[in-house]
Amino acid sequence: SVGIPEGSTYNLVTLCPPYEEIVYADLLEAVANSPCVTDDTVVLVEYPVELGSLPHVITREDGGALIGVRNRKYGRTVIAIYIVNPTGRLDDSSESRPEEFVFCKNFI
Repeated sequence: SVGIPEGSTYNLVTLCPPYEEIVYADLLEAVANSPCVTDDTVVLVEYPVELGSLPHVITREDGGALIGVRNRKYGRTVIAIYIVNPTGRLDDSSESRPEEFVFCKNFI
C-alpha cells in the first residue's frame, strides 16, 4: 500500500508547501490535528515573509496545542518551529519565545 502506515507517529515533521498554492490556516489545522503527531513532535513550517507572522499557539481539537518556539526570517523566507504538547522532555532550546511570532502583518 502507498502512504503512511496507520498508527505511525513522527518526532519531526517538515512542511514546505508551494507559497502561492496553500492556505496556511488549513495546513496548520491539519498538522495540529493529525494522528501522525504526538507529544513533543517538532513541526517546522516554511512560509513567505509576505504572509506576516504565523500564530504563536495553534490549538488542537483535543485541547492540546502546538507551541511556537522559534520564528526566524531568512530573506524572503520565514521558518517557524513548533512543538506539539511540549512535556519539557526536550532541552532548553525548546523554550517558547512568543516575541518571535510578532512581526510584520498579522497571520491571515
